[in-house]
Amino acid sequence: MSLSEYEDATKTPGEQLNGPPELPITLSFNETAYASVLATPEALEHWAIGFAFSEGMITRASQVSEITTDRLRHGVRVRLNVAAHIERLGGERRRVTSASSSCGRCGSAEEAQMMEGLQRLPASTPPPPAQLERALEQLSSEGQPGLHMALGFDGDGQRLGTGVDIGRHNALDKLIGASLVEGRPLSMVLLSSRCSLELVQKAVRAGIPTLATLSHPSTLAVDIARLCALNLICCHRGRRLTLLSSG
Repeated sequence: MSLSEYEDATKTPGEQLNGPPELPITLSFNETAYASVLATPEALEHWAIGFAFSEGMITRASQVSEITTDRLRHGVRVRLNVAAHIERLGGERRRVTSASSSCGRCGSAEEAQMMEGLQRLPASTPPPPAQLERALEQLSSEGQPGLHMALGFDGDGQRLGTGVDIGRHNALDKLIGASLVEGRPLSMVLLSSRCSLELVQKAVRAGIPTLATLSHPSTLAVDIARLCALNLICCHRGRRLTLLSSG
């Protein structure tokens, strides 16, 4: 088959196309709906903890006493049982519009809310290139078509966890959520995507010293990473490594 021809799959049932699953996922604090995203319906408890943490709604996993999931007509609701003051805060900050898997900050009410949680990280040294090379090999061998992966490592380059989702923001939230629940801080995250401001924000808020992405970050992501002393690395899809910001 040449590139001038199509493989005709117009009559193939959707479930036989092997595409990644995607559903609307709504996060609620008690009975208050906070935000909806399009996400892969797996590891949703870790996603909910990571997303709530990244949004500044909680500061530790123990603030959530229970997590329940319910099927809705078209998607899933993940309900976090939290104290009344967190629910009130969720009502005040609830997203104006639904977010999507491609832009996690869509619907933020104010620009200041987009920058919330940014801080200057403690000084840190970027990981050795050989450590990133090994991480890239793992990402390449374990990648799934149509899905993003976030790989988490400790300071010695040992793998601590994985977040997988159709959205890169959701994949990182799942990884952060798992690290909070398991009490294993991350020293480096490698993402199978480009880097946006929100990914920098999530890494900084979680206290992750190093964020590496497959393709080039936005200029705003680089600027904020430098202000926050985040080690930000572009891996150029494994062809070379560029350190764009350092601690």
